[in-house]
Amino acid sequence: MSERPNLLFFHVDNISTGDFGCYGGGITLGAETPNVDRFADDGLKLTNYNVEAQCTPTRSALMTGRHSVRTGCTSVMPGNGLVSWETTIAQSLKDIGYRNAIMGKWHCGKEEGRYATDHGFDYWYGIGDTWDVAMWPDDKFFKRTDLEPEYVIESTGPGHLENVKVLDREVRKDIDLDFLEKGEQWMRDSVAADEPFFLYFNHSNMHFPTLPRDEYIDSSDGGPVADCIQMVDGDFGRLLDVLDELGIRDNTIVIFAGDNGRDTTFHAPNNQGSEGNWRGGYFSTYEGNNRTVGLVQWADKLRTGASDEMFHVVDWYPTLMHIMGHGEHLPADRVLDGVDQSRFLAGEQDTSEREHFMMFFDELLVGMRYRNFKVLTHVVENGFAPIQKLATPHIYNLTVNPDENTPYNFNEVHSWVLYKVFMPKVAEFQASLQHDAVPKGAPLDYDPTAPAP
Repeated sequence: MSERPNLLFFHVDNISTGDFGCYGGGITLGAETPNVDRFADDGLKLTNYNVEAQCTPTRSALMTGRHSVRTGCTSVMPGNGLVSWETTIAQSLKDIGYRNAIMGKWHCGKEEGRYATDHGFDYWYGIGDTWDVAMWPDDKFFKRTDLEPEYVIESTGPGHLENVKVLDREVRKDIDLDFLEKGEQWMRDSVAADEPFFLYFNHSNMHFPTLPRDEYIDSSDGGPVADCIQMVDGDFGRLLDVLDELGIRDNTIVIFAGDNGRDTTFHAPNNQGSEGNWRGGYFSTYEGNNRTVGLVQWADKLRTGASDEMFHVVDWYPTLMHIMGHGEHLPADRVLDGVDQSRFLAGEQDTSEREHFMMFFDELLVGMRYRNFKVLTHVVENGFAPIQKLATPHIYNLTVNPDENTPYNFNEVHSWVLYKVFMPKVAEFQASLQHDAVPKGAPLDYDPTAPAP
């Protein structure tokens, strides 16, 4: 394997397997997704790709290889962010000579010391938090206040940050064109400098407001949601074309993935049905939120086809560093929840290195996935619902009950999963948090390994 392949991580906001043809969706919503489908055909399609319950937890998990309850980035609400002590994949890649750029949403901290360029990225053009703030400037009640709107941000390094323009609905509609232009230039400049790059491209869709660009309005057989799905597909195809044009496609690891299931709460009912084979959507404890799209390709280096082996977003950091041959640059002074899946992705073994992961909602541990089973101690129906604590933990065999509506009502109760797997694994995990967990709301200079005063 090449020691320093380029890395393009195309992260899509709030999508589900039901959105793309390669997962059996797409056209069922009136959207055609030929670029993503072709990419899946030529690469590896993960049908058991899992994430955290919200944007910030997933994105911090991707960056650090650690669950959100370890980094304190447990919620999309303000006040969450990475402390200086945390190490990111961008920092590890920078250490071995990568040029790192992020386009779009960061959502891992919005204050000096917590921005993307404070955590290993050389350049950032995007936003700090969430896309619905683009609706504020047109809100007549917001206009009657003296509150400041949110901005599109550009940063060229630590301490160098500029508010470029007010983020309103019109800017939001066309913002991905900015990301494409700047992302393409980053790749071209890196090739010209003969330096490997990490381009972390965060598309604005499918987060609400779902606003298709002019050229995509009514392009689908559905409504604005389907138009935006086709826009995501077109924008991804455009970046792939640049890789081909530059002659670097074969030496670039490309990942196309979602950060959560799709929003079936805030823009429902127009988004209903997008969760594919699974129940539920964004903010819920159901599989329609925990499982999303996960595709990866590196020509002649990684396996192709489809796999239902378990993979979690925390696995990318250690896996990619090992695939690149630089596992020694992973931090060794802290717990990494991610496991090295390089042998699985390379086709050297058929099975994943993972058979379980813990599930969280904010700071609360709400369950665990184990093989084809799922244990839930709490249920969250959607983004408006309360967190419900269950009198008896639910155990679902997802193979026979993907709707998660009949716990225990089978000839086989499978309670051994609760007693023999879930409870010991939870105890082990909770004990591990005592070593290096960062509490939610921790100050920037917090060091969990420092001696207590």
